[in-house]
Amino acid sequence: MYTFNYAARSDVGLVRGNNEDSAYAGTHLIALADGMGGHAAGEVASQLMIKHIMVLDKNPGDNDLLALLGAVAADGNESIHRHIAGHPETDGMGTTLTALLAGPEGVGMVHLGDSRGFMLRDGKLSQITHDDTYVQSLVDAGQLAPEEVSTHPDRSKLLKAYCGIPVEPLLKDLDLREGDRVLLCSDGLTDPVTASTIETTLSQGTPQEAADTLVELALRSGGPDNVTVVVADIAITDDEPERSPLVVGALDTEATYNPNPNTAAGRAALAGRAQPEVIPPAAEAQPEPKKRHATGWIIALVAVLVVALGGFVGWRAVTNNYYVAADGEAITIYNGVNIAGLSHVHQRPCLDESGNISLDDTGSCHQFTLSDLPEDARTSIAGLPDGSYDDALGQVRRLADSALPVCVTRTNQDKAGDGDLATPGVNCREVK
Repeated sequence: MYTFNYAARSDVGLVRGNNEDSAYAGTHLIALADGMGGHAAGEVASQLMIKHIMVLDKNPGDNDLLALLGAVAADGNESIHRHIAGHPETDGMGTTLTALLAGPEGVGMVHLGDSRGFMLRDGKLSQITHDDTYVQSLVDAGQLAPEEVSTHPDRSKLLKAYCGIPVEPLLKDLDLREGDRVLLCSDGLTDPVTASTIETTLSQGTPQEAADTLVELALRSGGPDNVTVVVADIAITDDEPERSPLVVGALDTEATYNPNPNTAAGRAALAGRAQPEVIPPAAEAQPEPKKRHATGWIIALVAVLVVALGGFVGWRAVTNNYYVAADGEAITIYNGVNIAGLSHVHQRPCLDESGNISLDDTGSCHQFTLSDLPEDARTSIAGLPDGSYDDALGQVRRLADSALPVCVTRTNQDKAGDGDLATPGVNCREVK
């Protein structure tokens, strides 16, 4: 009997206000869904799908693994359809799904969307899923190089997902062996963390240690999206392991969102929270102490000194703090904290044709702007943490590394093609 030795972890990330990922991990089944849609509909869609698929976490006996996975996923999709019919404001919601079911002779998989599944064997990582995305279709057609996918402006466009209408998923028997390690993850991991880093991390420690490290790596890379991972080792045993399953993400009702106060998004979320008021207990009446006035002056003097010291510490904290944000279109390094009146423009970096950053205060260079970046990099700026000036400059340089290629200028005799780099702010950038 094939079984999973599993771990799972999910985090809302450093930018999002809610978690739309849902995942389940058990002895016979591991599954992950990444929801989408407004009005909190994404988290509803992923929950509905996982709640249906999790009923398969039992010994399937002689039943066809792929038939079970396909049928239950279709039931989950029908549940999404019924929810949309009863709540028209959620029209457009949907979810990805990647799930593995272990049986007596092997492991079957159902997959739809852009969540990913990987297998680690002998230290080598290979992808066991195929992205149902527009950019992957370009790669398949030979119109886009695989290394260009991560910077393509349309890389988040899905071609297929469970949205309440009939759809055909990928159903596949997997060639897995005892000792193989598998990873299911949302794009909150694969977008900010490279495949080589995932391979190295997945090769080390227990499933739980690997899962924890992968999520932490995504958060250190900016955490622009919800990040959810399921890590499982393949085992073959005659015994039924006794262990409770895990649910994480939107399904985890005990999870709470604690915004990171060192990011713009986190500060915005925290600003709306009422702070608890501490009401001290009533003091018992005491005889008035002698030298009351002298004691009062001493207390007042100490209070003044404490306030002055606190103000000095706060001033130092503000003046030594820097962050990167957009000032209109311009990518800007600010000095201070991201609160009205407590920061000022420190520098406006420039970006040349070769992708190099310079800090020319004369205004004679091409200013680094949002239109120089692909869409996903633009949205990640709001989640960048505060820090030292070197931290801020490093963030600007990393943004420059993800900049769009320079637009190609053609002569009148040339005929432009559909794949040309000729649309500034979409597939290329202008350098003036």
